[in-house]
Amino acid sequence: MAAPFLIQAITDLLADTPAQGKTLLDVSCKEGDVLRALVPRGFTLRGTNFEPEGPAIDAIPVDYGVDLRRPLSYADASFDVVLLVEVIEHLENHRVAIGELARILKPGGVLILTMPNIMRLNSRMHFLFSGYHKTKRRFIPFVTPLDQAHRFHNYPIDLPILYYLCKQSGLDMEHVGNSKVKPYSRLLYVLFGLPVHLYTWYTLIVREKDEVQREENRRLCRWLLSPRTLMEDNLVLQLRKR
Repeated sequence: MAAPFLIQAITDLLADTPAQGKTLLDVSCKEGDVLRALVPRGFTLRGTNFEPEGPAIDAIPVDYGVDLRRPLSYADASFDVVLLVEVIEHLENHRVAIGELARILKPGGVLILTMPNIMRLNSRMHFLFSGYHKTKRRFIPFVTPLDQAHRFHNYPIDLPILYYLCKQSGLDMEHVGNSKVKPYSRLLYVLFGLPVHLYTWYTLIVREKDEVQREENRRLCRWLLSPRTLMEDNLVLQLRKR
């Protein structure tokens, strides 16, 4: 079940996206909470589910047995909007997943992608003292069979790597949505926000010798140093296909 604050963030990002005559696919839609919330908008809705079979969701068609670790069965440029909500951290091959989402998205179409935010300062402090990023779940039980490993948050992705994969797939980052912020994260931002800004800027801009890469790093800094990136529990990203 999608958290209410995530549903709200997604609907807010799509508020200015025309819905009439537009197709929207929610990949791995689970119980369909996001799809139900979007019914009043007027999109032609569809969902997918990893499970082999199940029911439709309030008359919204759902394609079962869809494994995002493999090529999707949809034709190129099939959808105007694609959603991937709290899924990518379960996938070991981010490149395949993002490439497939970009492929089925129409030129000019929108991808909304949400994931646990390992770039927030809270997660960075956890990494500093423990050696591993803070995600929603603890370590996977080591007796878990490999074919069940996808049920855990084993594969969180750094924002620079995500940025690179999306760029190579023809997806440009446009907005960071509004997610949940804990008081502790606000405190960390007050204490460490300025040093993080300065060090990131020094690393990506001052030390970079290649002019082309430096310009790309400037664009990346916009997202890395966003207060939402540094504080929010989840990243809610809107990307657009070139």
